[in-house]
Amino acid sequence: MELLQKISIETFTETFKKQNSAENMKAYLEKAFNLKQLDTELSNSSSAFYFIYANEDIAGYLKLNVNDAQTEKMDNHSLEIERIYVREKHRKQGLGKYLINKAIETATAQNKEKIWIGVWEKNESAIAFYTKLGFVQTGAHSFQMGDEQQIDFIMVKSLI
Repeated sequence: MELLQKISIETFTETFKKQNSAENMKAYLEKAFNLKQLDTELSNSSSAFYFIYANEDIAGYLKLNVNDAQTEKMDNHSLEIERIYVREKHRKQGLGKYLINKAIETATAQNKEKIWIGVWEKNESAIAFYTKLGFVQTGAHSFQMGDEQQIDFIMVKSLI
């Protein structure tokens, strides 16, 4: 669990620290990645975590949700990619695409018809990445970052 906490804090910080205040980052990290919260997430049978390694170095991770574990009310034919992060030093090596393919493989094995992800509206590189892989924006939802309410685009990829 400590490894999950470490990689979660590191990758989230690398990805978002430049666009958010230190106070909001600290508040979010303490809430989202404390050991009690991670233990609750790990023990949820409707969620799954996957680590990816590059040359025996942990390079990133993926968190998938189905059923009631999804962060938005979706039908039972959906699988959510709640978190997909690759450490900065391992980016641009195809690992993100590999993790997306793992999500598709998992969804297909569970007879899901679509996968979806919430992407911060200001994360242009991520939006471009998902669009290139066939995801389409279908809506939006709020994401609380400390005391700031942000908007995530809901991006969906059909698997049928």
